[in-house]
Amino acid sequence: MLDSIKRGAAFVGAVTVLAVPAALTSGVAHAAPTPIDGLFGVTAGSCGGGSATGSYFRMILPAGNTNGPFLANGDSTCSDKTITPLSPGTGGGLRSGSYQPQPQNSWDAGGNATTGSVTAPLRFYGVGFATATSHIDPQTGQQTATPRIFNDGGTLSGDLSAFGAFWNKQVFNQGAPKPGGAYSGKTSPVRGTYNSQTGDYVLEWTSQIVGGPFNNFTGLWHLTGKVAGAPGATAPAAGGAPGTNPAAAPGKTPGQPAAGAPAVAAQQPQVSNNITVRPVAQSSALSSPWLTGGVVALVAVASAVLTNADRLFRRRRS
Repeated sequence: MLDSIKRGAAFVGAVTVLAVPAALTSGVAHAAPTPIDGLFGVTAGSCGGGSATGSYFRMILPAGNTNGPFLANGDSTCSDKTITPLSPGTGGGLRSGSYQPQPQNSWDAGGNATTGSVTAPLRFYGVGFATATSHIDPQTGQQTATPRIFNDGGTLSGDLSAFGAFWNKQVFNQGAPKPGGAYSGKTSPVRGTYNSQTGDYVLEWTSQIVGGPFNNFTGLWHLTGKVAGAPGATAPAAGGAPGTNPAAAPGKTPGQPAAGAPAVAAQQPQVSNNITVRPVAQSSALSSPWLTGGVVALVAVASAVLTNADRLFRRRRS
């Protein structure tokens, strides 16, 4: 009996010794997401052939979700008026790692945005709107985080709290998260896919509007293109007319990778308000609560068995 207890205690102790290092190494095997600093070139949206490709914007009704219903924009060039194609602004697209503020006096007398740093002006309900990223959010007056996109093995996440839409001499924060870090209402995290071999990317997020004529509506943003500096990437034409892409090669559908390249755009992520991006910082191997709890519990069991075996051994000898 005593020999069986000793053998059982030794087995548990051996399992503990092996399990703890394995748990520790499993926690460090996965590297933290890495930032991709630079230009995410925006491929202009197009609605040829009855389907939308490239970059676009949709507005979700207050009672809706990412499946609709959506607000129709009579100024859209698409047959589906709920889709508003986007085109690159003066910066060529969205820049990760730095701000792209809107210049002063960027309105005309009618309230139309006359320029856009991220996306070029396009008409929405009769008024031109454009997008930019600002260090101080013009709507709330709060400081925003530097726009930044992270890559985790082809899965993208990020902080675009600085992203805003300029319309009718008003500015609506359309970032995710909102300034301050909250995902209020139907605002959902930035996420997408990235092909490091071709430079193709897709980003999507939603951001609920606060105040103004579209209060409680939600913007759904879909940006796609190539990351500057990646293989096959070319600078997008800035300020093109909405729905067109002057830089696209003849016969090539905007938003599609080159022939033979892995098709990132074909696996476009679907926005869901129930999905959250895991924390970027993973500072230690025991950062996961279940991992820490599991190791502690295993060690506690092993210690208890060894203690009881020792007591029985002493009692038998006495």
